[in-house]
Amino acid sequence: MSPSKRAKQFMPFDALKGLKEALEAKERIPVPKRVLAEDQVENLNRILSELQPGQIVTVVYYCEYAQAYTQITGQIERVDPYWQFLQVGKCEICFSEIYDLIPA
Repeated sequence: MSPSKRAKQFMPFDALKGLKEALEAKERIPVPKRVLAEDQVENLNRILSELQPGQIVTVVYYCEYAQAYTQITGQIERVDPYWQFLQVGKCEICFSEIYDLIPA
């Protein structure tokens, strides 16, 4: 048996798939969602009303799943004022989750 094949026998493997990720998720400290001031809400609403598909923006939003703030930069695919969401690339962000919005 060649040395490379022999070495593969002793390589570690993950017997419990997903355990490492579950433990890492348990160790994360959740960040509470911040409440925006009235003037911040007005500023965000003004910016959201001016956005057009094709623009490049940077969005800081609260991710409920990760319980943390996430930043994404990309091209706007869709702005839906009726359902109140913004699509940046393949990511759909609810207006109420947006903390900061910076058009490029």
